[in-house]
Amino acid sequence: MRRLTLLIHGRNIRTSGMAMLDQAVVGGTNFLTAVLVGRQCGPTEMGYFALAMTAWYLILAVLEALVTSPFTVFVHQMPDDERSTYAGSAMAQVLGLAALSSSVLLLVTMVIYVAGYSELALVFTAMVISVPFRMVRQFARRFDYTFMHLSRALVVDMAIAVLQLSMMAALFYFDALTAALSFLVVTGVYTLTSFGWWLHQHVAFCIDHERFVPHFLKNWSLGRWLAASQCTTIAAVQSLPWVIAAFLGEAQTGVYSACAALVGLSAPLMVAVQNVLSPKSASAYAEEGILGLERVVRKTTLILALGMGLLPLTLYVAGDQFLSLSFGSKFTGHQNLLVLLAMGEMVFALGIGAISGLTVLERTDLLFRSNLASILTTLSLAIPLVGSFGLIGAAVSRLLGISVGSAFAIMCYRRLIVERSTLSTVASDIADNPIIAADNESTDQALVSAAFDGRKE
Repeated sequence: MRRLTLLIHGRNIRTSGMAMLDQAVVGGTNFLTAVLVGRQCGPTEMGYFALAMTAWYLILAVLEALVTSPFTVFVHQMPDDERSTYAGSAMAQVLGLAALSSSVLLLVTMVIYVAGYSELALVFTAMVISVPFRMVRQFARRFDYTFMHLSRALVVDMAIAVLQLSMMAALFYFDALTAALSFLVVTGVYTLTSFGWWLHQHVAFCIDHERFVPHFLKNWSLGRWLAASQCTTIAAVQSLPWVIAAFLGEAQTGVYSACAALVGLSAPLMVAVQNVLSPKSASAYAEEGILGLERVVRKTTLILALGMGLLPLTLYVAGDQFLSLSFGSKFTGHQNLLVLLAMGEMVFALGIGAISGLTVLERTDLLFRSNLASILTTLSLAIPLVGSFGLIGAAVSRLLGISVGSAFAIMCYRRLIVERSTLSTVASDIADNPIIAADNESTDQALVSAAFDGRKE
């Protein structure tokens, strides 16, 4: 028994370690891309780069909510003979969302151009081209994580890192790198690697026209509220660069984005935990119920609290030096901004476990409410604080918004766990005491009422 326990723990450590390594590769690639753009192009074009990336983050949130997160939850509940058709339906949904996203983004680009911002419109045009390939690659990564094929995800992401950074470095060397060209480089690299991933895929993607609509509706039943909550979360964070651009200009937007990119180096820990947490939470809940889910969520929250708690302290001590080393002297002098942004990341990390738990329990409507509270707090404070205190005001509004959202999510999750545990205990007592259950009509009525109230919420 002891040997089996050690084997399981060893496997979990290897899985978590590989997930963190993979996300470190992805996060490092994205960070170095931003560094190269910032160093060669300066704060203004770095601001254009950041504004274009806000569109991608919003599209990514919709993709995660409507396709990849429902896929992660539901695929483990399906028989093996249906997984291929479900995978095919999911890929078809990705391609449909890609077409829709590109169309909407193209309209936004035209509006930007007509408004007279031709340089920003050029960067957005490159993003329009890049979006479909980014979406396919993102689904491929999450697909591998869902089935715990982390070694393959790591190999593909390492190949992307080598190709992308080599091409970016060559453009940097010849003084030809621009924000728009960086998006086109990503497009070419993702096209090549996604094709290779497809050729070596172990699951056949079978599109069944009769099953597509049921699969879409199944994903929609979970994803509609998750999409709303994800979009509100992204809107709360990614609206800040636009507020900064409106009040302070594109150069200050570039400075803020450089600081956010540096703080974002902590993302490998959080994203790796999230990528492993979703399938583990779904599997634990399916096999062990509430107790299994609670165990996974508590362990995850403890790991993130220990890991992310060091970030604000580190940046307080050496944040300005990191900025100078990464982006150059034009971006220095913003140590307090770094600390505030890091505190926001730490607070968000503390709510990740609760967010995953609410998703597995199919209460994404509560996620929407928590994220709505977050965005209302952020935006209601952002305009007056940015106008009065500049970049520090933006970071404070972001920190307070994240704090409200995380606190609300944790509160909802804890309340739901208590309710489900109580309901499970009552049901178990009735099942073990059929005579009491037959005689005590009030117990039955209480159970039915509790179940009905749980569905209403």
